[in-house]
Amino acid sequence: MQKNLKNSSPERVQEILDVIMAYARFDFSKKTSIIGNETLDAIGAGVNMLGEELETSTISLKEKEQLLKEIHHRVKNNLQIVSSLLNLQSENILDKRYLDLIIESRNRINSMALVHEMLYSSKDLSKIEIGSYVERLSKGIEHSLSKNDSCVKFIFNIEEGIHFDIDHMIPLGLILNEIISNSYKYAFPDNKGNITIEMRDTEKFYKMTVKDNGIGLKANFDVKRDSNLGMQLIYMLAEQLDGTVEVNGTVGVSYQIIIPH
Repeated sequence: MQKNLKNSSPERVQEILDVIMAYARFDFSKKTSIIGNETLDAIGAGVNMLGEELETSTISLKEKEQLLKEIHHRVKNNLQIVSSLLNLQSENILDKRYLDLIIESRNRINSMALVHEMLYSSKDLSKIEIGSYVERLSKGIEHSLSKNDSCVKFIFNIEEGIHFDIDHMIPLGLILNEIISNSYKYAFPDNKGNITIEMRDTEKFYKMTVKDNGIGLKANFDVKRDSNLGMQLIYMLAEQLDGTVEVNGTVGVSYQIIIPH
């Protein structure tokens, strides 16, 4: 059992997630390593096969719109298969730390699968309306993380007509997933509260604010010293978008993300 947990380290799970993120951006050059863990090796092998299949499909189908829709459909379906494998694996895990890691990885994968699902269903394959995406993503996270006595409400205040392409939507979706998940896990000890998501388009940048009315950050919280993997991902992904992140934990926790046009 100890060997299995060792080989199932956060670094290994993160490696698999990084490869899947690359595939979501149509970069099929990456592969996962196989190191002798039965469960994660099976998932890793499936991810590698997915990359090979999608690379072949992309080369032959990329110039035709209808077939490009099929690529998005395949990516979405295969990401959901990986998500289902993680979900099945979680049913047999007793170690809470490992279980939380599996659930977090599954939700990250789902945030990317939703991008491809919406592109597949859209008339415009180049971009997604952010308001619809945020609402669907929020409902998915709520279904995944809410408890029986939960009463966490979402408040959406998103300007209509804001669209992003896939290169922006993948990081944005992952950022939102991490922030909302952190609120569910840490903000509401009594499982009651509100999560507000706002977005505005100015002349020079997009301004996204995600905040909760929970217990806030602990006193003297330091991002570099105290942040978990999720918060580290928020900063890393914002940097990919050439954006900035400001966190305020005085009254609840508020994230303000600025993304240039």
